[in-house]
Amino acid sequence: MKTKRIPKLRRGASDAEVVRWTKAYDVFDRLDSGIAEVVEDHSDLDRILEEAVLQDNTAQLNMRIPPAMKAVLSRLARERTTDATTLARIWLAERLQQELKAG
Repeated sequence: MKTKRIPKLRRGASDAEVVRWTKAYDVFDRLDSGIAEVVEDHSDLDRILEEAVLQDNTAQLNMRIPPAMKAVLSRLARERTTDATTLARIWLAERLQQELKAG
């Protein structure tokens, strides 16, 4: 079985270029070709996440969610005396920590 030739992603690629590249080349093909690898050690990401807790919220992530999901998130946030965005940010940070520990 011949492995597909996959070009390297250029250094400094924009987010849009990264998305196009990952959609164009299957993750298993990238692994088989040696262009990508599975990384078991996430200690660098753990450190970045720990530092992120102390940083100002200056980066923006826009996403669309169903209205019912937003309503539930807003209700849960009010019960916790915060707003929906803050609660979502807290949950995202907690999930990132779980993913890093599981990896």
